[in-house]
Amino acid sequence: MEMVLVDLLDIDRLSRGAATLQWHTTDVGALVRCTVGAADYLGGRTVKVEAEPVIASVDGAKVERIVENLLVNAARHTAEDTTVWVRVAPYEDGVLITVEDDGPGLSDELKPVVFEAFQQGPTEASHSPGTGIGLALVAQFARLHGGQAWVEDREGGGASFKVYIPNEGYGQMPT
Repeated sequence: MEMVLVDLLDIDRLSRGAATLQWHTTDVGALVRCTVGAADYLGGRTVKVEAEPVIASVDGAKVERIVENLLVNAARHTAEDTTVWVRVAPYEDGVLITVEDDGPGLSDELKPVVFEAFQQGPTEASHSPGTGIGLALVAQFARLHGGQAWVEDREGGGASFKVYIPNEGYGQMPT
């Protein structure tokens, strides 16, 4: 329940333009490996992490939230025997974070709206329904960094959620 309140407060701050970033030079690969390692909500899913060291100026707490929300989304919308892949790699002048699964994937109708607040797809976890906020925060945190989030079909079946964060960021970089 506490996370739902934090998510709602973040949505409010973002909608009012009151959210700010705390820029720090960060190894995004190491940050993502730690975030996945601390995830206790993935059930029996196999999680494979391929996170290259990618140094970028980011708000580490916001990047953690991006990865957590993508992992929670995968856990809610796939069966426990699903495999989840988390990848971090350099991309253009920044970093690309990818969370994929071999679950049912997304319908073509849901793909254009999945990152909008309060939009939800079918869930596997009926005991833990989502609020429709997590992916909206993923997209908004990516935009706050000057990047973007999108979803594609995963080759072989499933969903592939991608977040690009440019190293230059959006706004003033630390000196």
